[in-house]
Amino acid sequence: MNRNVWIVAAIVVLALGVVNVVLGTYLVPTAAVAQEKGTIAGFYLVWFVIVLALISAVSLAGFLLAAGLGKVRETAGSAR
Repeated sequence: MNRNVWIVAAIVVLALGVVNVVLGTYLVPTAAVAQEKGTIAGFYLVWFVIVLALISAVSLAGFLLAAGLGKVRETAGSAR
């Protein structure tokens, strides 16, 4: 594929990770509200998933950027 496509895909993946965190910031109640309602475990679980998605987005974007810059060796063809 074209090298620019890989780099644009990496930027898009990073942007989606940031959008995930921004949406979590605005849509998930604060820890104080969760503590008051007794749903603090759910609060931590939701933020764990959000952070996990962000870490996945960063690692995928890093791989896409490395592939776009030619730092990843292609393994087309034979599986030995």
